[in-house]
Amino acid sequence: MLAEIITIGREILTGKTLDTNSNWLAKELTDLGFKVKRIVVVDDVAEEISQEILNSIKYGVRLIITTGGLGPTFDDKTLEGVSLATGRKLTLNPEALEMVKERYEKFYKEGAVSSPEITPEREKMARIPDGATPIPNPVGAAPGIMITVSGCTIISLPGVPKEMKEMFAQYVKPKLQEFVAKAEKKRVIMEKIIKSGLSDESVIASIVKKVREKFPRVYIKSLPERFGQDVDIEVRFTAEGYSKDEVETQIKGAISAFIQLAKEYKNKENRRLDK
Repeated sequence: MLAEIITIGREILTGKTLDTNSNWLAKELTDLGFKVKRIVVVDDVAEEISQEILNSIKYGVRLIITTGGLGPTFDDKTLEGVSLATGRKLTLNPEALEMVKERYEKFYKEGAVSSPEITPEREKMARIPDGATPIPNPVGAAPGIMITVSGCTIISLPGVPKEMKEMFAQYVKPKLQEFVAKAEKKRVIMEKIIKSGLSDESVIASIVKKVREKFPRVYIKSLPERFGQDVDIEVRFTAEGYSKDEVETQIKGAISAFIQLAKEYKNKENRRLDK
C-alpha cells in the first residue's frame, strides 16, 4: 500500500526548522507495511497544499499524512488545502470545538494562558472539512483530522513533533493497524546490514551491479562514512513482498552473492599486490 507524507511550513523551506517529523513518520509507516512513495514539503499556501494532495491521489496513494499548519494563525492553511482538494467545505465541527475548549480550560487552570475564552482564532482550529473525523490532541490545542475520499485516507497532524508523535501513537497508529489487517495482502519488508570487508565504495558499486542482475528485487545500498584503508563499509540489503519466506530467500541470496564476489575481488587484489 502506497503512502505519502506532505510536510507544510515555510519555516522548513527557509531552513529555520529541521523536518524531523517526516523521518519519524516514514519509519513508522514502513514498519506498519506501507511503502512511502514520496515526502514533499510545501509552503503555507492552501492552493499548493491542495495540489500536492491531488497529485498523491492521482498516483494511487492509499494514505496521505500531512504535518503542520493546523494552528490558530493566519498562515495555518492545511485544512483549507484539504478542503480545496476534497471539495468539502470547512465547517465548525462540534466535536472538534469541544476538544479545543477542553484544552484551553486545562491550559487556563495550569496558568499557561490568560483566558479559556474561545476566540475566533481558537475557533478556527475546530473548522474542519465536512465528513472529517477530528483527532484529539493530548498535548497541544489543535485537533487533527481524518477523512477518506476517492479511496484515499488523508490524516492531518500538527507540526510540533511532541504533539504529532503522541497523536499518532494514541489514535492514528491503531487505526492504521486495523487498515493494514483488513487489506487482502500485507506487505513484508525486510532488511539486513552487513560489513562488506571493503573500503572503496566504487568497488562495492561494481559488485552491487552484478548482484542486482541476479536479484533485481533486492535494493542494495552502501553506507560509507569516510575514506581510509581501515574502513569497512557497511551495506544494507532491503527487499519486500507478500511472503516472509520469499523475501528472506531473496535477501539471503543477494548477501551470499555479494560476499562471494567481494571475496573474489579481495583474492584478486592480494595476488596483484604479491607480484
